[in-house]
Amino acid sequence: MTELESPPARNAWLPYVAPMATFLILTSCESYLSSYPLAYAIKMVVVTAVLIACRSTWRDLKPFPRPVDLAIAVALGLLIFFAWVGLDGYYPVSKFMGGERAEFNPNTLEPPVRIGFLALRFYGLVLLVPVFEELFWRSFGIRYVIDPEFTKVPVGKVTPMAAAVTSVVFALAHPAEWLPAILTGLAWAWLVHKSKSITACVISHAVTNLALGIYVMTTGHWKFW
Repeated sequence: MTELESPPARNAWLPYVAPMATFLILTSCESYLSSYPLAYAIKMVVVTAVLIACRSTWRDLKPFPRPVDLAIAVALGLLIFFAWVGLDGYYPVSKFMGGERAEFNPNTLEPPVRIGFLALRFYGLVLLVPVFEELFWRSFGIRYVIDPEFTKVPVGKVTPMAAAVTSVVFALAHPAEWLPAILTGLAWAWLVHKSKSITACVISHAVTNLALGIYVMTTGHWKFW
């Protein structure tokens, strides 16, 4: 490797981390705005822009999963949804871990604002979050645990340690659902190992989030937002 090539290699982690970091920072700042829909809209616009700026990571989305892996991804996504909702109330959530997630009922909004908010909410839930989270957790995170020079590790290589570490950290990012989050992290680590496809994980993640969004809208269990 030449000296000119060294800086990009040293900073190879940045395009994977930047969208996730931006999302988490803006999420932590939402309470500073009196309007949650406005705060969420700003977050979606900014995170989308950062993800586009970091589009060099999109190469990891290839190849598209084989039909059998696609079917497994969809089935696993639905199974994770049932676990995410079905396990609720069967495990403790301490204040130290963040407690229960704040709820927001979009039915309190005026119709035009509500429609716009829901469109953005499903965009973030189904299209945006699965892409940057899977690029971060399953493409970067798992490989980084295996070797800090993660670009040397092929996508889809998973060790028990990498699966465990990323699943636990994934749970820390979802404190109100830490138990299903650990199981979810392990499930998607297995999926990327089997399919060798980050896109399979994105699809599975999108299926889970779509099912969760539909469930929230039909039941009014807004805490799952």
